[in-house]
Amino acid sequence: MIRVFFVLLAFVFVLNSCSKSSDEIESEVRDLWMQNLQKEQVKGVNVLDVSLVQKSDSLYTGVLKTKEPEGTFLYNVEVTLAGNSLSYEVIGDGIPTDGRNTHEPDDQPVAPDSLHQ
Repeated sequence: MIRVFFVLLAFVFVLNSCSKSSDEIESEVRDLWMQNLQKEQVKGVNVLDVSLVQKSDSLYTGVLKTKEPEGTFLYNVEVTLAGNSLSYEVIGDGIPTDGRNTHEPDDQPVAPDSLHQ
């Protein structure tokens, strides 16, 4: 009986030692992001930070902060673990951290319409 207990304890230890830490997952997401940028031949983008929170055994959510030619942006990410493989998905558009609203048109003069002349 004690032998079974030690085998079970060793098995649990091996399973726990194989799981990745949050820091390792954040580093992998950073590396995958940069690899994707290189594949798409995007230049001038640097990852400043990746911050994740574990939601379940296989799901992490958080933000990825980048420095781009247009400014600094935050991207919402969702990371899924399946064994030793990792995948991430960007949720929505990048959010500028310098106060700009990228969903509004640039400050262009508005042409007067016929109702306000």
